[in-house]
Amino acid sequence: MPLPPTVICPLTLPALLQHVLTTQSGTAPTTLVICSSRDAFLQDLYQSLQDHREREPDGSLRDLTTPSLHNLSTTRHVKLAFCASVQALLAYLAAYGRRGPAHGVDCGDTARLVLVNPLSLHAPTPSFSAQGLARTFAAATETALRSGVALQVVECTVRHKLCEQMNDEAMDMASGAEEKSNAKRETESETEETELDPWEQEVSILNVSARRFGSAGGERAWAGRTVKARRIAARWFSFQKQVRQSPA
Repeated sequence: MPLPPTVICPLTLPALLQHVLTTQSGTAPTTLVICSSRDAFLQDLYQSLQDHREREPDGSLRDLTTPSLHNLSTTRHVKLAFCASVQALLAYLAAYGRRGPAHGVDCGDTARLVLVNPLSLHAPTPSFSAQGLARTFAAATETALRSGVALQVVECTVRHKLCEQMNDEAMDMASGAEEKSNAKRETESETEETELDPWEQEVSILNVSARRFGSAGGERAWAGRTVKARRIAARWFSFQKQVRQSPA
């Protein structure tokens, strides 16, 4: 019997890949549904890997990118699908599992369906609302139940872009090598502390125009009542805290 639908947080893109590889079954497949275009995903992944290397130069990323026997073996069972719009995602979920038996359901272990960044996909659209997100989450849950797969949702954490801009300005204002070094340490620490939980976003109740998460503008682009994205997702998913692994 598949595990109940789960939101796994917090995870960066590199941490997501590491999670998939370290938990991948040797028989049952995993389908990663990337809620963006392929090019956008590769660009985000590149930026995330660069950031990861700067923050944890001696961390476990080397093990992730090394073509070891384990990595080569597990990646055989990982499939990628890209959905660059809400409509494409809903269409993919409707078709998933209908073209043939299984997606690995009969191979002993339970197959996985992982939605990656559904909130970011909805953010620039009128569907970034309780109504729009509920529709997608309900469709994903129904798909998992119909196909007999374990459903997981991951919204990768990002660093607050506004804070990064403020940090750059602070560095420019600092004079002298020592002051710049001190400012850099302080601002890097501040940026670490301002990683935003995407599930804490306030979302309008009904479908209306919405602004992107983390935008610099202080005013909202919607009117009326709002609710946190976490509360919307909690109707279908349990939230699982992902423990950050220490550097190897």
